[in-house]
Amino acid sequence: MTPKDPLETPIKEIIFRFLEGIATEKEIVTLHKWLRENEANRKYFDEVNNTYQASVTLNRFNHRMVDDDWAKLTNRIGEAKTHQLPKRKASLLVLLKVAASICVLVIAGALLFNYFENNDVQKQGTIVRNSNNNNTRIVLPDGSTVWLNANSTIEYSPDFGQSLREVALKGEAFFDVKKDGKAFIVKTDNMQVHVKGTRFNVEAYKKNGTVKTTLEEGKVELHVDGNDKFFTMIPGDQLILNTKLNDVTVQKVDPTNFSAWKEEKLIFDNVPLSEIATKLENRYKVKITIKSAKAKRELLTMTIEQEDIEEVLEMIKLSSKLRVKMESNEIILYE
Repeated sequence: MTPKDPLETPIKEIIFRFLEGIATEKEIVTLHKWLRENEANRKYFDEVNNTYQASVTLNRFNHRMVDDDWAKLTNRIGEAKTHQLPKRKASLLVLLKVAASICVLVIAGALLFNYFENNDVQKQGTIVRNSNNNNTRIVLPDGSTVWLNANSTIEYSPDFGQSLREVALKGEAFFDVKKDGKAFIVKTDNMQVHVKGTRFNVEAYKKNGTVKTTLEEGKVELHVDGNDKFFTMIPGDQLILNTKLNDVTVQKVDPTNFSAWKEEKLIFDNVPLSEIATKLENRYKVKITIKSAKAKRELLTMTIEQEDIEEVLEMIKLSSKLRVKMESNEIILYE
């Protein structure tokens, strides 16, 4: 049986309510059933989701604009409705991709939830993933703002903000936390950051072997897994956790240097080349290999804004004794 045109059913408003986080469980069940009917419905949801996410991010979302896109999309998917997909088995995981580019702002998010043959709905969290070169600005349900760097993910539960505000981070993010009396917790694989209202940066890329928290404004308390001590930070403090040794060091820095990436800048002030390479890999989607341990520890100072990767490599050559060569898709730095 061919599914009804979405324009003739309540599914349009259900999608709006789902994206806004106010859909009831009954509405979510209805949406799940509709998404399982065919591939065209899932593709339709993806495209409307794209429009919504881009508009919300720029604070320009309105139903009238989406109405226009909805009408256009309906015409485009008319033929696709005849291509039905077979029903999947229990616990089918559907990934609903969010991807929108507005000027230099790029969002790459993902909403995940499970389908069950008995139509029971299990409350799932929201996952936002940024796999693009640019950073992503996200507004959380409590009004806090998060800038998500490249190759980074945050996740939060459906009851976020009711009694506790907690997000899980993989990668790097800058948080501007709204004060509302409830604790705000950022969890990484090795550490928890506890705040109430503040501005800070957390860098927790697993391959780095470190987790860095840099405080720009307010007050932060950190708890390292396996360590009973809480570390209190004041503005200008940077706490570095060596995840292999479970060792903590604190140093004074200019915090704006470590959050400049959200303004599409990279600022390095006597930073080891190994750390610079990681940032460049994220930004330019390249693989960089440093051939010697000594070269990895070399300290460099530079500011990167609109330069392409070739120009950045030339900067590295001029400010160090290193040479650069390309092998396949790999950039190799050597003495």
